Amino acid sequence: MQTRDELYKKFGPILLEAMVLVLLNQVNILRHEQGMPKITEQDLIDSLNNHLTDLEPYAWMQEET
Repeated sequence: MQTRDELYKKFGPILLEAMVLVLLNQVNILRHEQGMPKITEQDLIDSLNNHLTDLEPYAWMQEET
């Protein structure tokens, strides 16, 4: 079983970005069906940035290279 650190280090940020964009697209389809405005990529980036300030970094993010 991989640890949280190993999983994200192995697949990197491109996997995470792809997942977020897929989810954003699906959310926007549902929002459109409800007559709500789209969430833009910039809205998403701003929201992610706000939440990232509250999360603990992974141990490997603190290692010196």
